[in-house]
Amino acid sequence: MRTFFAVPVNEALQKVLMEQIESLKSLPWASDVRWTPVKNWHLTLKFLGELPTEQVDAIERSMQNWFAEGMSYFEAEVSAIKGFPLSQSGPFIVATLDATLLLQSLVREIEQQLRCFEIPKDKRAFRPHITLGKWLGEQAGFPALDMPLEAAWLRVDRLNLYESIQAEGSHQYKPLATHALETYD
Repeated sequence: MRTFFAVPVNEALQKVLMEQIESLKSLPWASDVRWTPVKNWHLTLKFLGELPTEQVDAIERSMQNWFAEGMSYFEAEVSAIKGFPLSQSGPFIVATLDATLLLQSLVREIEQQLRCFEIPKDKRAFRPHITLGKWLGEQAGFPALDMPLEAAWLRVDRLNLYESIQAEGSHQYKPLATHALETYD
C-alpha cells in the first residue's frame, strides 16, 4: 500500500488556485500540462512509500496518540505558482510555500512519531508545495513560471494519512485516517 501524510487544501485556497489556473489555461503551453484534479490537491508532509497493510493499520491506530501536548492549527502562506523542474518524475506546475518553522516542526513531529515503525527520516530538504499539474511537453519547452499570489493561505488544521492508488494512468488519493489539530474557533 503506497501511503503518505499530507494536509488537504481548504476551500478558500482552492478558489484562489482555481482562478489562477483558469488564467494559466489560456497560455499557449497549457495544453502540455495534465492538470491535477482539485480533489487531489494536498501539501505532502511525509511520503511513506510502499508499506504492508498491517503496518499502515498500526500507524493509523497510533495517530490518536500523536501530539500529546497538543498542536494548534496554523495557516501557511502560499506565495506563488511556479515551475518545479527538479523532479525525477518530470517537471510540475506547483503552488509554493515557505518552509516555515511551524511546517518544519510538524514534519519533524511526524517523523518522530514514525520512528517506532522504522520509517526513516527524509534525506532531502523539505520543499513545501501543492502540485497543480504535470508537464507533458518537451523539457526545453517547460515554462519559466513565477506567478506571485496574494492572500493565499493553507489552513493546516488536520493531518491526513492517504493511500495513493494508480487507476487509469493517474493517481487518486484516498484518505485512510485524519488527525485534527487543535482549533479555537
